[in-house]
Amino acid sequence: MSAMVHQSGVRILLTMCFLFVFGHRAHSQTSEPSTVTTKRIESLPRLADVPPPPQPHPLLPVMHLAHESLLFLKTGVRDYSCRIVKQERIDGKLKPMEFMDAKVRHQILHNGQIVQRASLYLHFLGPEDLVDREILWVKGKNNGRMVVRRGGTRFEYLTLDLDPSGDTALQYSRYPVSESGILNMVTKLIDVGTSDLQYGECNVQIFENVKVDGRLCKCVQVIHPHRRDVFLFHIVRIFIPNDSPVPVRYEAYDWPDKHTAAPPLIEQYTFQNIQLNAGFSDAEFTRNYRDYKFRHK
Repeated sequence: MSAMVHQSGVRILLTMCFLFVFGHRAHSQTSEPSTVTTKRIESLPRLADVPPPPQPHPLLPVMHLAHESLLFLKTGVRDYSCRIVKQERIDGKLKPMEFMDAKVRHQILHNGQIVQRASLYLHFLGPEDLVDREILWVKGKNNGRMVVRRGGTRFEYLTLDLDPSGDTALQYSRYPVSESGILNMVTKLIDVGTSDLQYGECNVQIFENVKVDGRLCKCVQVIHPHRRDVFLFHIVRIFIPNDSPVPVRYEAYDWPDKHTAAPPLIEQYTFQNIQLNAGFSDAEFTRNYRDYKFRHK
C-alpha cells in the first residue's frame, strides 16, 4: 500500500514539475499551421485591392541577393557555429533578449542517401531564467522530438523530450527548432519575397556600409506602407556583410496602431562570430556528449 502511494506521489510531483517548468498554452495546437513562415500580430483590419506590381519589381535586386545567399549556404556550408541574440514577440508580448551559442549542421545527401542529418544544439547564456538551458534536435532521430534540459534557477537538470512544434515548445519561440538556423531563415525570406512579387506597395532601399558588430554590411530594407492581408510585415531589414553572402542580422516590424508611434518589433535575430564548416563530430549531436548536461538515458 505504501509503495502504491509513493508511486502515485511521484507521478503527481512530475506532472506538477512539468507544468511549472514548461507551462501550458490555453489554445489548441491544431489552431497553429504545421509550417510556420512568420506570425504576425492581428491588431488591425487589413485593406483589400492591392495595387498590381510595378515593372521591374523593386524586390528583384533583393531576391538576387537572397538566392546568392541560399546557393552559398546549400553548396558551400556543411555546418557552422555562432552566437545568436534573439528577441521575439509571442502572443502579443515582446520577450526579453535571449543569448545562446549554437551548433548547426545542414542535411547533406549523396546519391540520394543522407550522409549528414540536419541537426541543432543550443546552449543558453541568458536571461537568468534560461541560463544553461540546452536543446538538442536531430532530424529523423528520437521520433522527431528535441531533447530539452531546463536550465535556469530551478529544476535546472530536468530533461524532457518535446515535440518541436508542440504548444509547450512554442511558448518560448515563434518557430520550431526544426525551422531554425540561417539556411531556414533565408529560405523563408525567399518564400515571402516570391509571394510579394505579385503585388505593388513595396518600397525597397539598400544602404551601404552599415555596421553590425563592427562588420560592414549592406542593409536591405523592405517596407509595405499599408496593412493588407497578403503582407506579413510592415518593415523588414536584412544585413548582409560585404565580405560574405551569409546574413548576420534580421529584423521585422508590424504596422503601428493608434496607440504606438513606432512600428512594434515582431522579431529580430543577430548571428555573431559565425564559424563556417567547423567540422563537428557526430558525437556532438548526441545527448550523452561529454560537454552536455542532459540526463542520460
